[in-house]
Amino acid sequence: MACSSLTPFTMSIQPTYHGAPAWVAKKLGFFEEICLDATLPVYRSGAPQVMEISTWSIGSAGSPPNIQGWNKGVLVTAGINNDESVANALVANADGIASWDSIVAAGTLGDTKITVPPTSTAELVVEACLKKYNISFDPLNNFDYNSTNIGVLASLSDPDGSNFGGLWAPAMYSAIETWGEESVICNGADAGAHVMGGIMVSNEADVETAALGIAAYLKGITYFKSNPEQSKAYVNEYYVEQGFPPLSPAAMELEFTRPLYNLVEQQEMLAKNAAGVSTLGSWFQETVDFMFGEGVIPSQLNAEDYIDDKFMKWIAANETLAKWTMTLEETAPVSPGVSPPVPMPTPDVGTPESPTPDTPPAMEAPSSGNYRSLAVPIGVAIAVINYMFI
Repeated sequence: MACSSLTPFTMSIQPTYHGAPAWVAKKLGFFEEICLDATLPVYRSGAPQVMEISTWSIGSAGSPPNIQGWNKGVLVTAGINNDESVANALVANADGIASWDSIVAAGTLGDTKITVPPTSTAELVVEACLKKYNISFDPLNNFDYNSTNIGVLASLSDPDGSNFGGLWAPAMYSAIETWGEESVICNGADAGAHVMGGIMVSNEADVETAALGIAAYLKGITYFKSNPEQSKAYVNEYYVEQGFPPLSPAAMELEFTRPLYNLVEQQEMLAKNAAGVSTLGSWFQETVDFMFGEGVIPSQLNAEDYIDDKFMKWIAANETLAKWTMTLEETAPVSPGVSPPVPMPTPDVGTPESPTPDTPPAMEAPSSGNYRSLAVPIGVAIAVINYMFI
């Protein structure tokens, strides 16, 4: 069905796995099918992405920038963009692999050092993994902090560096290619630590336009699920377009183990139990608690107050639109014709201090992991593309 005109629409993304479905949706014309003229600015990290929220309606980012946006009172989270728990891990070089069993037997790290980016998803996962194996540790004595994934990887490669480190993809993939699959001692999924990203919606966005943009993004996810091999090619095309080297076939296979969520799965993640808590809310709360404990945010927010299901409900309320997001049929509804639900009130967060330092430590992109800096400028290209953020 032809559109009489296209509505200008902006979705901010990052050069990461969770940004790729939006890029594919643009490439294949999904936004245009529902009468949106989409612009997709690509941010290397979440801090500038959230700072420029006045320029976009929806965005895809890791959990830290979602939460920082909550803290600033400028956005809500409408859904999950991917589960990257498997892509954050405690990793080891050859010497670390050889010593791991003795560490587990001793039940303590002793003098062993682990290099981690500070207050990052990698640090969250490293701590969870050590607790999983009942290994006692003292972050002040056992953690060597390095602000970048490249720095952690360099430490693992240095004979005088640490034998263990906290990494996320794709630097984690480089460790695997260097020291084998056994180099991943434990990832977030193993330890029950949930690391994910969210679909952000500006508090100033038009609800219907934002919901339609999310619908096109979800159709991009449907494409990924239905056409994984072509989607892998598109992901590398997207990365190369953004100035990064393509992932190796082995790394790409690992990249695609990270779950993406279609409309039905989004609704399942947003459904609340008898206590009024959703799965997505409970996962985000883990990250909120960690960020608060590390002093990254000034108050311990309640995640459920900032997760708004009205956008997914709006899409699902129109059978034609909902079906369109779940299939690859070419005919799309131009006007869903469903009144949006009443917007969720935005909690009053006052005017908190920005948790982002004036001069944050640099991090490489694409990534989703650093809570404190939320900064991922292009770094040195490593053997596999240097992949929370954010």
